[in-house]
Amino acid sequence: MSKIHKCGTVALLGEPNAGKSSLINALVGCQVAITAPVAGTTRDAIRGILNTEQAQIIFIDTPGMQKATNLLEQKMNRMISGAVKTADVICFVLDVNRISNKTLTKLANYEDFGVPVIVVISKTDSTTPAKLFQVLDQLKDYSFVKEFIPISAHKNIGLKTLIECLEKYLPVGVAIYDDTMYTDSSERTMATEIIREAIINQLHDEIPTGIKVVITKYETEQRTTVIDADIICDKPNHKKIIIGKRGALIRSIGMKARQKLEKLLGQHVMLHTYVLVREGWRDQATWLQD
Repeated sequence: MSKIHKCGTVALLGEPNAGKSSLINALVGCQVAITAPVAGTTRDAIRGILNTEQAQIIFIDTPGMQKATNLLEQKMNRMISGAVKTADVICFVLDVNRISNKTLTKLANYEDFGVPVIVVISKTDSTTPAKLFQVLDQLKDYSFVKEFIPISAHKNIGLKTLIECLEKYLPVGVAIYDDTMYTDSSERTMATEIIREAIINQLHDEIPTGIKVVITKYETEQRTTVIDADIICDKPNHKKIIIGKRGALIRSIGMKARQKLEKLLGQHVMLHTYVLVREGWRDQATWLQD
């Protein structure tokens, strides 16, 4: 830890499904944020910790920017504001294939924010050099942006350049976290997110992402972790979809989640899932407080 002479937080901002969660996982080197090809997957400000020879970089993965239509989305938007207020660097992630005037307007909001702004152009492995140059040309008027870094989280392209760039703009300081930590999320919190990820990736667009997972039991007995989880949905027909014909889908969800949990925890996991209906939970403050 004595080699570290810089330490600071980097807020990852951007539109839903811009690739922020994939980026933080690639930078940290393991899964700290869930990923799915569905907008609105990230709900909380997830921290990933990267220790280099020069610095400790604390990445904050935020929910995608969107207009709030319920209390849950209002809470998500407040998380973005909170992450920005504590950030030493803003890292605005743009999907190279989905850059709109609306997105650029959101970027422009950070011109006078008082901290360095880096633009990361993500998913470059899914485009052509001509398209990338077109995007870079489109961004040339945003002179307040310190640097533009094209990357591909999946192909590990540009990540070293991005890390070196961020190191330049971090403040001098001692490490906050131990160098063995890669996230400050508890195992229980990560289990909740892994189960929710399995649900979203199994269902895709069949139902909205209005699903909540509540861990009701988390106990370790010898070399086995026992987890009971309630899967909360807001419509009776969504419960039928999650369970699937003769329970096939919920078994598949449980299997996928259990495999990831065992890899995370390094031991056998007994996972029990229960599907419950709580209509309108996304607009009930008591259900959002946890």
